[in-house]
Amino acid sequence: MPDLQDLSKDKRLRNHFNIDKKRRTNQHRQSSPHFHSYYELYYMEEGQCKFFLTDTVYSLQKGHMLLIPPGEFHTVVYDTKGMHDRFNLYFDKEKIDPCVRSYLSIFDEDLSVRHFRVAKEKEEEVSRFLYRLLELYRMENDFGDLTIHYFLPAFLLSLSKNTVSIDAAEDRDPKEAALENAVQYVATHYAETITLEDAAGIAGFTPTYFSRKFKELVGICFRDYLTHIRLKESTKLLRQTTIPVQEVANRCGFHSSNYFGDTFRQAYGMSPRDYRKKEEI
Repeated sequence: MPDLQDLSKDKRLRNHFNIDKKRRTNQHRQSSPHFHSYYELYYMEEGQCKFFLTDTVYSLQKGHMLLIPPGEFHTVVYDTKGMHDRFNLYFDKEKIDPCVRSYLSIFDEDLSVRHFRVAKEKEEEVSRFLYRLLELYRMENDFGDLTIHYFLPAFLLSLSKNTVSIDAAEDRDPKEAALENAVQYVATHYAETITLEDAAGIAGFTPTYFSRKFKELVGICFRDYLTHIRLKESTKLLRQTTIPVQEVANRCGFHSSNYFGDTFRQAYGMSPRDYRKKEEI
């Protein structure tokens, strides 16, 4: 099973919210590629980094934000030079007022608007919002949590008026674009038999070079990434259909129901049948 973490339990939300701020020096990668069951808003206050999100590489610089929907695989690599200051804001969208949520619904549908830039003249205002949210969260009391309940929507509404979407293709590295082509092929052909050699051919690389560059960028090997995509698609079928588990396995590229069951249990801590029952409750 992939060295891939579900951080939903590690990064627990308090009253459907969490925020932290960290400063990095030199090169740093997340300890493991991961996903979680809530939204993450990543703000680069200083420095630059590269984000691999789902099947696209995003280059973030000072003033850039990235909205990461629930369940989306991602990892980050910081530039090797200078200081890097960033905020991570985590929240459950369903607990936000529906009128505010309407401003966020586009992020679910259009990949290009996950990556956006804060207007230069508004960077200081955005930082003040984030520092205030951090201060309230660190109070760890009812007053702080209640104030966040009203302050967070105000912050999100402010972003809707003071940010500009960024095309992920801007200044794209040709090698990263080639890797993206292979990853996007996996996203649409995961039910088929796909080998490392197949993916390397799509990228235009030798298998050895492709394997090395893929892990540098994504954080896990190609085979583990393919398994992750197949498992993710299987959870959708288990939630949204009543087709037999064997058929779910076949549709998602697992040609052995026993292997599918073992791999699924290792990833989610339960069998596919138990997962389906839990989601029905």
